[in-house]
Amino acid sequence: MMHFITDFADQAVMLPVMVTVVLIMAVYGWRRGAMVWTGTAIAMLAVMLLLKIAGLYYAAIEQTTIISPSGHVAAACMVYGGLLVLLGQRYFVRFPALMLVPLSGIGIGVACTRVALHTHTLFEVVTGGVVGCAAGLVLGRACGPVPQRLWLYLLPGVACVAVLFHGAHLGIEGAIRSMFLPRKIIT
Repeated sequence: MMHFITDFADQAVMLPVMVTVVLIMAVYGWRRGAMVWTGTAIAMLAVMLLLKIAGLYYAAIEQTTIISPSGHVAAACMVYGGLLVLLGQRYFVRFPALMLVPLSGIGIGVACTRVALHTHTLFEVVTGGVVGCAAGLVLGRACGPVPQRLWLYLLPGVACVAVLFHGAHLGIEGAIRSMFLPRKIIT
């Protein structure tokens, strides 16, 4: 069950879902949403990459275990949590702090699977959750009102792509380690 849940947040699922959301927003003509979604997704992915690289170098310098913030948690918070925030946006206008409920709910759910599967520590899932929730908050604040009819295409599109790619794995963590793991730190 843990693998089933966590696989919905693998980058092999998240990247196609992110692209699907942008394409649906763009085809529907919601430029603002498409631009904010794209910028937020790129920023979130860049921050996660930088944190993972920093964790590799820290581990090499301090001769300790590698610290690798959870990209699964960050992506799930931004994508699934962000869509929930956009869906309930008219309620969050009056109570913006409530945006944290769907964002953190998604984050906690995926974080529990990552810790239970021994792929991340509590610190790593919390770090991913903070980055993902921040991205979701940006979506909720910067996208503006979502055209109501957009949901007729957006939710089924996201669901279909997520199910289609479920179970696929990109192995991004290994690629990051092989590209950026310092071979020898010069002192």
